[in-house]
Amino acid sequence: MAELFVPKIIDQLSDVLVKQFGEKVNLVMGVEEEVANISSKLATIEKVLHDAERRRLKDRCVGIWLEKLEDITYEMDDVLDDWNFKIHRAKNERTRQNARLQPTLWIKVRSLIPSLCSCLKQVPVRSDIALKIKGINEKLELTLKEADQFKFITSGGIPDSQDFQRIITTSMIDESKVCGRESDKVALLDQVLSKSSSQGRKGVQVISVVGAGGSGKTTLAQLLFNNDKVRNHFELRNWICVSDPFDQKRIAKAILENAGKSSQESELDPLIQRIKETFSGKRFLLVLDDVWTEDDSKWEPFQNSLKDGAPGSVILVTTRSHRVAAVVGTTHTHQMALMSDSDCWLIIQRIAFANKSGDLCKKVERIGQKIAEKCKGLPLAAKTMGSLLRFKDTVQQWQNVLDSEIWQLEEAAVELFPHLYLSYNELSPELKRCFSYCAVFPKDHVIYVEELIRLWIAQGYVRPRRRGESLELVGLEYFNNLAMRSFFQELKKAETFYGLTEYMKCKMHDIVHDFAQFLTKNECHALDGTGRNSSSERPRHLTILEEGTEEEMFSSRVVDFGRLRSFLTFPIIGRVVVPQNLFCHLKCVRTLTLSDCELAEIPAEIGRLIHLRHLDLSHNPFITLPEAICDLYYLETLNINNCGKLSCLPERIEGLVRLRHLFNDNTDDLRQIPQGLGKLTSLCTLFWFIARSNSDDLAILKDLNQLERLAIKIEGEVDFGSAKLGKKINMREMFLLFSDGTHFIETPSCIETMEPPPNLELLVLDSYPGAQLPSWLVTKSHANNLTKLSIASPHNISSLLALWKQSSLEELEFRAVEKLECLGKEFFGVTKALHENMAFPNLRKLHFGFLRNWTNWEDSSEDDEEVVVSIMPRLEELKLIQCINLETLPHRILSKISSLKILDIRSCNKLRDHDWIKISHIPRVDISDKYF
Repeated sequence: MAELFVPKIIDQLSDVLVKQFGEKVNLVMGVEEEVANISSKLATIEKVLHDAERRRLKDRCVGIWLEKLEDITYEMDDVLDDWNFKIHRAKNERTRQNARLQPTLWIKVRSLIPSLCSCLKQVPVRSDIALKIKGINEKLELTLKEADQFKFITSGGIPDSQDFQRIITTSMIDESKVCGRESDKVALLDQVLSKSSSQGRKGVQVISVVGAGGSGKTTLAQLLFNNDKVRNHFELRNWICVSDPFDQKRIAKAILENAGKSSQESELDPLIQRIKETFSGKRFLLVLDDVWTEDDSKWEPFQNSLKDGAPGSVILVTTRSHRVAAVVGTTHTHQMALMSDSDCWLIIQRIAFANKSGDLCKKVERIGQKIAEKCKGLPLAAKTMGSLLRFKDTVQQWQNVLDSEIWQLEEAAVELFPHLYLSYNELSPELKRCFSYCAVFPKDHVIYVEELIRLWIAQGYVRPRRRGESLELVGLEYFNNLAMRSFFQELKKAETFYGLTEYMKCKMHDIVHDFAQFLTKNECHALDGTGRNSSSERPRHLTILEEGTEEEMFSSRVVDFGRLRSFLTFPIIGRVVVPQNLFCHLKCVRTLTLSDCELAEIPAEIGRLIHLRHLDLSHNPFITLPEAICDLYYLETLNINNCGKLSCLPERIEGLVRLRHLFNDNTDDLRQIPQGLGKLTSLCTLFWFIARSNSDDLAILKDLNQLERLAIKIEGEVDFGSAKLGKKINMREMFLLFSDGTHFIETPSCIETMEPPPNLELLVLDSYPGAQLPSWLVTKSHANNLTKLSIASPHNISSLLALWKQSSLEELEFRAVEKLECLGKEFFGVTKALHENMAFPNLRKLHFGFLRNWTNWEDSSEDDEEVVVSIMPRLEELKLIQCINLETLPHRILSKISSLKILDIRSCNKLRDHDWIKISHIPRVDISDKYF
């Protein structure tokens, strides 16, 4: 943590002084020397932090020293927050006083009285901040002196490889001890043998086996390497343990020596030349085990020297990172599957029951099987648990292991976590902190990636590399880096109701989550209804897992609510009871999630949480938000989704100057939009905004040029021109919902005259009342960047032909088009008129849903053959949902779409009798009677 926060604080210290002088606000005086001293000390400490973090897990004294330093950085971060906030408040107060000045002398004199009082009131404030800075300086002095005893090495003085030693692997294996890898072995063997040489594949195939640490990648490679068919198939077999660092000369010499060639050369170039001579024209299998480097320049010489192998040659790479797989030019990726619980139990039995009596084995079998389930398919975890249980000779001892979290078992820290730490240690300080923060989630929790990134941002973990860079994009890059290194699993796209707006979700493997808890055991704490803790003794991040009374929550002697930077509720059972005085206790909190807590009222004390960045009040029945919420200067995310009784937003909402995301979906009673919303120029997300007929509501949006995602509910004729949408170059997603009372003939003039955002990528039109789509949507020139379009519940549209000119569209969806009865072949471009200008040339996904009156899907005929050159040449997925009266599919047209890979049909009962042989060329046809 200190490795991340120390450089951040150094930057912010100078910034806040510059800001104070620039704003001409003398809030904290005489601290320049103290600030300079703090910066100097932090810069000295920064040089040894890498070595300190490296030694943290093995040296408890170093860990304690780092915890003290982290406490200081947290305190300094709070002081800087407070200081910036008071500068902002003083500047605003001065602005308000200037506005109140009147031309008469008496009014001028009188107006100075409050100003004088305000200055007098600031005296203790100045003293308070100055005293805190002085205290921090003194603590840093002591911390710096304590560092001398550890003899830390400055950055760059020691290689990372001295941290946890990597195991050097060999090709040898005892197959009798391997459990549960038969399906992986068969799949990989088929890829190596059947699909490489026998089909005459040209060039060298690169196969990457990718999986988390301890998932069995090396074991699988060993099984393949020693397979009799593989022995007989390849002229040369070569096993190299690459590991880290990627030493080019060592690897080159090892390749040659394993091929029976001595190598005395000391330079890389002659070594590479000899590899080329040795392997050219020969069918070889080269296994490169445990590859870590993501530097393609280090791999390129080997790639060039091996490219002339005989057809059928294979380079097999094992790695934890999909990024590495991309760097080595992978032609096929084999993702390691998790083992079954029964196979994990076999591994545990083999190790734990060695030289044990059969009596004990029978008694502990049920417990052992439950322990095997905790391994969650990770063979290394099963081996670790087996080794641990080998020395447990009673039923109670086995039960104790079952009742303990894996991260709490000392043996896991010694045998299991070092393997995971190797991956962790490769990360930057930012990525380390983002990963370990995931310990705040319950196990098996579905994590929504966008929300996770916003939580990282709220804690200050996401650092842009240059001014103005999007924090969300940097955070997404962080997530992708972690996901590619197997820290997350089950990555899926979760569709919203519209089907086109996709949100990535994922989970963490339980063992990886255990590792995150292990790393944060002094910071993260989970509280259930009994007040028992599951982790830290002095937590910074608190997760509420079960329903509990106010007394139970505050009776915990472990939790100091004044230290908390996260307060999160993930109730597994019931609802969390929020204590009445909670907001008085949370002095440093950055993240506060109180979703679905039956909050009938939000107390004004919430305005005291000046450090708050992320506030989730969704799914609660409160009617109003207190005006005090507008004092939250740092607030970036406000989630009030599904607060159905909320009637209005606070009048002083312009006080939320840093607000970037306002989520207010399903707030049907929210009718009043204050004018101050138009001053929130940092706003990126706004869901929903109500535009009423004969009002100037949309003018509120005119200066919100950072908007990226906007949803508008339209009630009658409105003036889109006042919203200045055409100037919103950052807008990527827009939702337009027309209320039931909105009626138009032909094209609504308000939409027709609208200038769409120039870089719009996703557009959803819901309950569109016109008979024709707006001209800017159906011509190429006005929507060049539009890649996703959803048209839902249009009242009067009966033809879908008008969209064919949209050459940029990649995903297109139609829902509940009530007037559509027949879909003509022209939609696919099967006409002479469309022949020269192909319809939908880039469309990849086409979805039809809830088209109750659609009966006829016109197919092409023999006469159309001369004009049918290519139909939707890139279409990959066709989905039909609840098209209950559709009886047949256009098999001639579908047969022409060679790119079509998936046909997904759900709840289309009349299609059951379709002649499926006619579309048997489609690789995957899914048919289901259920919508989900």
